[in-house]
Amino acid sequence: MEKYTLLLSGPLTSQDPFFMVVLMGIVFAGAFITSGFGIGAGVLMTPLFILFFPPKFGIGLLAPLMLLISGTGVRQYWKDWDNRILMVLLPSSFMGIWLGTYLLAEISAEIVSQIVGVLAIAFGTIQFLVIDRPDWRNRLQPSTWQGVGLGFASGVTGALAHTGGIVFSFYLLPHSRTKEIFVGTSVSLFFTQGLVKMGTYAYYNILNFPILMLSLTLIPALFLGSIAGKWLNRKVSNKLFMRLICILVGAMGIKLILG
Repeated sequence: MEKYTLLLSGPLTSQDPFFMVVLMGIVFAGAFITSGFGIGAGVLMTPLFILFFPPKFGIGLLAPLMLLISGTGVRQYWKDWDNRILMVLLPSSFMGIWLGTYLLAEISAEIVSQIVGVLAIAFGTIQFLVIDRPDWRNRLQPSTWQGVGLGFASGVTGALAHTGGIVFSFYLLPHSRTKEIFVGTSVSLFFTQGLVKMGTYAYYNILNFPILMLSLTLIPALFLGSIAGKWLNRKVSNKLFMRLICILVGAMGIKLILG
């Protein structure tokens, strides 16, 4: 971690070119799959960042970028959210974010890597199984109190690995009346949770000023990835791409667990 702290303390022009190229590539890939195929960027970017960089550094660096991605989505789907669903999921998710951030600050880097690895494998497996069976998740009808629990769990996993969407989607999907409401409510949840995470990460020094400034320099890769994702969406089968992403994310999870 000290290596990256020293690197960030100098001017941007003095940073290791390989370091910046890797960061740009990961951010590009995350924006690419989000824009092109509707996959939450954190699912891919968090395991990739942790493969190359210290876990807490990578997770803190992602927070402003995730907030920007979700903020763009809120603008695109303005008022296409369901207030009732937000009231079920959001309050408990805030408590989950505080707990998740506390755990992230206190536990060792190795345990953080293993937690992200487990979440990555879980995501890859679940998504791979439901690609051809979308009715599986649609059959689930969690109650309001189950939704509160899922909101809390999404806050914990979101703070630990930016993967809260995997959890809250199990309540959101079957309760959304239209696709627009599903996407609009999702990005609203991501954005609101992201604002809270910025505060809790700063409080526990997971996000500091040098990391924030570095994150802002990666915005061009974010926009380029979004443009490329929209273009590829019209060229490649969504199911084929999803299968490849699930396999990649699962493989990264195994690598993180094995160290």
